[in-house]
Amino acid sequence: MAGVYKFKTSRLARWALWLSRLTIPVAILSFLLMRFGGIHPSLAVYCFGASLVLALLSILVGLAAIPAIWSEGQVGGQRIIGTVLRSMVVILPALALAYLYFTRPAFSDLSTNPIDPPEFETAWQMREDADNSLDVVSLAEREQQALAYPELASIRIDHPIEVVYLLVADELAKQKWKLISATDHALSADGSRFEAYYRSVITGLRYVVAIRLRPDGEEATILDMRSANLWGPHDLGRNANSITGFLSSVEQRVAQGIAAFELQFEEIQRQRRLQLGPMPRPKPLDLINDDAANS
Repeated sequence: MAGVYKFKTSRLARWALWLSRLTIPVAILSFLLMRFGGIHPSLAVYCFGASLVLALLSILVGLAAIPAIWSEGQVGGQRIIGTVLRSMVVILPALALAYLYFTRPAFSDLSTNPIDPPEFETAWQMREDADNSLDVVSLAEREQQALAYPELASIRIDHPIEVVYLLVADELAKQKWKLISATDHALSADGSRFEAYYRSVITGLRYVVAIRLRPDGEEATILDMRSANLWGPHDLGRNANSITGFLSSVEQRVAQGIAAFELQFEEIQRQRRLQLGPMPRPKPLDLINDDAANS
């Protein structure tokens, strides 16, 4: 009669798999809280940290189960593999974030003009109590920014400020950034200004940008841009990417031609003239001479 062997199942392997099954739901919960929950990002980060701790703990428990599985023939090898695969779903994104954290300069506020950056005048409306201050950072930190990101610089556009204003407004709409305020250069001594707000598609973190246009003569415009994250001491390189991406898109559209915005500006001028009504015609010269003779 053939014998029936019963292999003992590793309890540690079972616990490791159970812990790993908790990591993904907790990580998904942290994502949903940050992206759609409307809570402060710090709470969602703590939730993601809890999922990371569970993932590491499940791997440690799985490693502790290996000696018994190997030497005593206990069942649990497949559970260990499942534990590792589930844990990697959380650990790999955490490693990617850690890489960005340690390889990118630790800034939360960047500008193309460190000497005279655009100021946030209305973006404070988007702040919460525990968010970063939107005040201009110290000169020493701005010097560090210039050294860390030498590619961030003002750009000169060979078009009048009125045309560039329309181009920037259209680019903001194209980027799907929420416009907070827009000031025409005719109403401000500091040129035209835009302030906008957007959220990261993946993490839901909030960012604000300020754009300033100043005339450089009558046929050119200087564009400066500033970007800041509302929460956290480190932007993981996102602010620099936002600035370079926006400016590159503007320069590309200028290179392709912006005749449509020139025509749009001409139409705006025409509408303004119509609102002012007909201009008074000068008095004919013969009538002026008659008035002078009669007097």
